[in-house]
Amino acid sequence: MRGLINTPDCKAVALFGFILLPLVYLRYTGKLGPVLGLDSYLILATVAAMLLFSVFEIPIHRMRTRKPSYTGGEASLLGRLYSVPVEDELSTGAPRVYHTTITLNVGGFIIPLLLILGTRYNVPFLETVLVTMILAVSTHFLSKMEAGIGIIVPNYIGLASIPFAFILAPESIASVVLIGGVLGILIGLMTRLHPIEEGSAFINLGGVGSFRAICITVVLSLLLSFFA
Repeated sequence: MRGLINTPDCKAVALFGFILLPLVYLRYTGKLGPVLGLDSYLILATVAAMLLFSVFEIPIHRMRTRKPSYTGGEASLLGRLYSVPVEDELSTGAPRVYHTTITLNVGGFIIPLLLILGTRYNVPFLETVLVTMILAVSTHFLSKMEAGIGIIVPNYIGLASIPFAFILAPESIASVVLIGGVLGILIGLMTRLHPIEEGSAFINLGGVGSFRAICITVVLSLLLSFFA
């Protein structure tokens, strides 16, 4: 069963941990510039904190949703695919209804949001709002509510922010991609919360199904600082 403290996604931690190594080297050699007016070391530390705290969830709401009618094989396959105990969650509680808990993932929602809201770096306001809106709409329409799992966002969704940042704010590409990409994904996630017919025991905003997309967007902003 998922809860407020979960088993880490070992594959994601290993992947992003491995990616951080060459990024640290690039910063050490001075090839990565600032993002949001902050030294790239701080952004790298933020990614590390996102990985470390991705196991923690903060509950914000509960609702009733219908359980899907999966066979044992289907539930097992989904569980292996997303590292979620689907079979256990289906067999717990009422036979046809989830008492769904909506949570904010500390690593994938709270930390990147605090990073963005806590900076006073001046970015082009209108251009950043436009990129955020584009990502929010893209996330809303390209994500899906996977019954038994939660809201699934394509891992590559942050790429959509890059060409628009180049066009709208070429002098602040990395910062606009970080703000517009992350905020857009988070807003798009929240717009997918209603209506939900077949649900899940937990819907982890910034966690299962969306953490990788958010983490990739932050890493992309670091790589784009190379061109600053």
